Amino acid sequence: MASKKTVTLDNLMALGPERLAAILVELANGDAKVKRRLRLELAARTGGDTIAAETGKRLTALRSSRSFINWQKRRDFVKDLDLQRAIIVDRVAQTRPDLALDLMWRFMDLAEPVLNRVDDSNGSVGGVFRAACEDLGTIAAKAKPNPLNLADRVLAAVQANDYGVFDGLVTVMLSALGKAGAVHLKERLRTVLADRAGKPGERNYHALVVRTALQALADGQSDVDAYIALVPPEERRMPHQGAEIGRRLLAAGRAAEAIAALERARPKRSATKAARDDDIHLIGLAVDDAWEATYIEALEATGRQDKAQQLRWAAFEERLSADRLRAYLKRLPDFDDVEAEERAMRHALGFRSFAAALDFFTGWPDQARAAQLVLARASEIDGNLYYLLDPAARLIEGKHPLAATLLRRAMIEDTLEGAKSTRYKHAARHLLECQSLLAGIQDFGTCETHEAFLIRLRARHGRKTGFWSQVGEVTER
Repeated sequence: MASKKTVTLDNLMALGPERLAAILVELANGDAKVKRRLRLELAARTGGDTIAAETGKRLTALRSSRSFINWQKRRDFVKDLDLQRAIIVDRVAQTRPDLALDLMWRFMDLAEPVLNRVDDSNGSVGGVFRAACEDLGTIAAKAKPNPLNLADRVLAAVQANDYGVFDGLVTVMLSALGKAGAVHLKERLRTVLADRAGKPGERNYHALVVRTALQALADGQSDVDAYIALVPPEERRMPHQGAEIGRRLLAAGRAAEAIAALERARPKRSATKAARDDDIHLIGLAVDDAWEATYIEALEATGRQDKAQQLRWAAFEERLSADRLRAYLKRLPDFDDVEAEERAMRHALGFRSFAAALDFFTGWPDQARAAQLVLARASEIDGNLYYLLDPAARLIEGKHPLAATLLRRAMIEDTLEGAKSTRYKHAARHLLECQSLLAGIQDFGTCETHEAFLIRLRARHGRKTGFWSQVGEVTER
């Protein structure tokens, strides 16, 4: 049971309304954000018109502000920004959807000036505007504005989408646009696209945005041919475009045409890519993966299950695709899948890239084989791949402490050899984790003992005081 001094809903309610109101007034007098929130709550009690007016004032203030918002102020700013969005959706739109629609358009108009003066390195500010774009469709469906006027407003937004906050706008607006609005929007988009196509050198981002909007309309109307017609012929041979076209043809029940479109866009595996496949970043590129997934689906839709299975196994053999292996095993008869899985695990243990193999066993997951891989191929561990080694070590440390220790030692040594001071605190933590695993290691075999590893670290990196001070700090905790 929580202490009576803990700030919980029940404990605060026990103070009584008068005492709470007095505290809030006191806080509001010293904090503009608290005061602004209380004003909004009071306005909400008087109806949608009043709170809409209050929200409008805040939007005006946000638009007129010019001060830069750094990362330290960003969190509070995002909370305030999202509060305005939520008030429009949850309060104003419930009783006055017409006012809410106008306010949300005004809110979206803040995107450019706000993003120009904020450090949005983590994307949180843009995320608020993308959420608001989704809200626009919901509010417009309630408000039922004139469909032609709405289409014109959507067109203007699409053309001003420099920051990507209106991505998906056409899709969310389809319901509110209705047939008349969709037809009007399509005509206007076609005119804009034709105008840009007639100007050499201007086939740029803005033309792509207009084309994407037209494709969204085609998708909304289940018009596959209209979607395909908007893809330039030369682009239809690109794997990602072939996958998009193939996926839509499959959904329309046109599997044979999907196969033909995918065949025309078959990825061309270059020698350079093949040489780089050992890098874990490049194994199973998303574009090729999307094409492959759609092609396999199309093969099954046309009754070529054996060919689909061959491609699934080939994808696993080539790049250890866990998704393809799972799909392959799922389609095998009982007992055959057990033998095939064992064969797959042997292949993964001997795979050319240690990093890719460890990533596979971590994601599968298979603790025993991940540990087996580490112990057998310890010399191949790349300590710089901390984002792979750390989760793998955590996965196997319970039953395989020696293998987990080797992964952590690799990260420690890579950090110290490269004098990567920003990672010192993590390396110190890894060293402490190695210490904590000692009790579970009965025999180090041919590996260094923990004491020998420490002695070598001291001898080689004793002057890296930043690291050793971090070791002292984590040890004392």
